[in-house]
Amino acid sequence: MPKVSLVWNGELKLIGRDTLGHEVILEAHKKYGGTGTGITPMDLLLMALGGCAGLEIVTMLKSRNQKLLAFDIDIEGLVREEIPKILTKIYIKFTLRGELDDEVVDRIINLTMSKLCPIAAMLSQLSEIKWSYEIIKRENEV
Repeated sequence: MPKVSLVWNGELKLIGRDTLGHEVILEAHKKYGGTGTGITPMDLLLMALGGCAGLEIVTMLKSRNQKLLAFDIDIEGLVREEIPKILTKIYIKFTLRGELDDEVVDRIINLTMSKLCPIAAMLSQLSEIKWSYEIIKRENEV
């Protein structure tokens, strides 16, 4: 069962800690009084989505003997103006580099985003999540 703790440091920051002792600084956005030294909770949520999906994709590509050389994930969220300011749309772009089979990548990414990533499953109950991917086959392509 996941478990974390957070401790307020007296400013607009919290120090989050997991059971293994890893720490992350969460902070209000600069426009709300933060200093810009920590990550906002909403950005951390998007990172959690990318981490969940990304680790699943890497694991499945490796198990299918795909030669993944590099992998980038860009995520953008659209937040509504009304309170609570929830994410209404999330766009994810996966960029994969390596000797990869297009059909295998397509199947893995769609399966990950539609069924295997629990964070995507939870967020999709409130937000529209769209994803795309690009496969770069040669090392010198950007």
